[in-house]
Amino acid sequence: MKNILKYIAIILITSSIVSCDEDEFLTRESNDQLSSNLFWRDAADAKAALTTAYSELEARQNFWDGWQEGRSVVEWYRSDYMLPGVDGNNYAHWMSMFNGTYTNGHTFINLLWKLNYRGLNYANQVITNVALMDTAVISEAEKKQFIAEATFLRGYYHFKLITLYQQIIVRNDIVTEADLDKALSTRPEAWEVIIQDFTNAAANLPTTYGTSDIGRATRGAALAYLGKAYLHKAGDTESAESDDYKNAADAFDTVIKLGVYSLEGNYGSMFDGTNQNSPESIFELQINSPSADSWNRTNLHKFIADPMYGGWGGLEATQELLTEMQSEGKISTSGGFDERLYASLYYKGDYYNNNPNMQGYTWDFLSNYQYGNANAVDTKVFLRKFIPKSTWGVYNDDLNVPLMRYADVLLMRAEALNEDSGTAEAITLINLVRIAHGKMPATTAVSQVDVKTQIIHERTMEFQLESSRFFDLRRWGTFDAAMNAANRSLNFANHGYLPIPLSEIKNNGEVN
Repeated sequence: MKNILKYIAIILITSSIVSCDEDEFLTRESNDQLSSNLFWRDAADAKAALTTAYSELEARQNFWDGWQEGRSVVEWYRSDYMLPGVDGNNYAHWMSMFNGTYTNGHTFINLLWKLNYRGLNYANQVITNVALMDTAVISEAEKKQFIAEATFLRGYYHFKLITLYQQIIVRNDIVTEADLDKALSTRPEAWEVIIQDFTNAAANLPTTYGTSDIGRATRGAALAYLGKAYLHKAGDTESAESDDYKNAADAFDTVIKLGVYSLEGNYGSMFDGTNQNSPESIFELQINSPSADSWNRTNLHKFIADPMYGGWGGLEATQELLTEMQSEGKISTSGGFDERLYASLYYKGDYYNNNPNMQGYTWDFLSNYQYGNANAVDTKVFLRKFIPKSTWGVYNDDLNVPLMRYADVLLMRAEALNEDSGTAEAITLINLVRIAHGKMPATTAVSQVDVKTQIIHERTMEFQLESSRFFDLRRWGTFDAAMNAANRSLNFANHGYLPIPLSEIKNNGEVN
């Protein structure tokens, strides 16, 4: 994928649902579509168009307000375990997301809607136009694969939208001026389309690629997201059906039986740039430093890190998260806490204060250097994940972002099995992850209730800053309790989903 990303700048296909003004979303024109005789000439054109469909993943092509801040604030600030850092209070639109005082005119609510629909429309163009291309200019095998990849991406963009917003508009065709106005779909209708796309993609995607195409969607990725869709649907009170957990478990089982993924023994290496596209990676956002071809980079380490270790201080963790991650005590095979703690959090404790384990320095040294006192931030809990080995003088970095890992497949299957009378196998799967990543002994949980509690703990240990916590709390039905415990003002009734953007309401006559 890093190789094909260089083509992003080659084309900008249909942006009929794109506007530079944050108060606008749908324009009333569609005059920049590339007709088949001008663009869809051969396999290279089709691949370039497909690359553009990939380019909108996680709002990547809107660097600051989309990828860098919008996604981060929306998905992390609404977790009970996260707090704004020293820089957070400088931005009213960040704090309104944290406090739940945002409205449907919020810039991030508009932007994430817009960018996901842009990617969705790019995917639809590939699906439609590649199918019409003559086999004299593109082989049947290439057509099949490109359409399958675009179908996966369409499912992905719809999935992002339905998990963020209360209702969405299903877009399964290229948007033209004639159908800009379209009614909202029900949540069950949206889930049906998402599940069908992931199912169809899985049937036609390759299991692996050569090294030059790492990062493209595989059969494993489609199956993993199919299972994830069923699991999230099971927790959606408007859409849940009795067989959702079984369907989720079956999809995850198929991923396991592919036999191409394994757990990475060095957990932290997957997030510090030293072990990208590891054997555990199922779908990973490929990041390059800036180039002449595309603005493909990240400053996430700057947003995440406190100034004492080279960041801007956009984010902190709560003491409650540290307490939870230390709750089992120092029982790892290394003699310390669960190894995932050290790879996820940065705090004053013997691991960091007695040893130079952050940028080659101790906690006290960095605290004194930044704040003039070794004890100035002793009660703070910062983040370690997605911080490169060295941040000094590093503005841009090229750390990949894992979007789907094998550990998630194992823990999601464990959860689905435990909800569907498969507790014994669920325990086995939990232990695989605990031993490989945490260097922890087997869980002592036996009952279905205790295993569910253990799964919640394992997901806390495993997925900090991987955009999991908020969505997990919501589907578990524990969002309100978690926010109350954190003394937060968010609640499910008012903040469980983002509202339809005001811009969509203004510009779409079918939405009110």
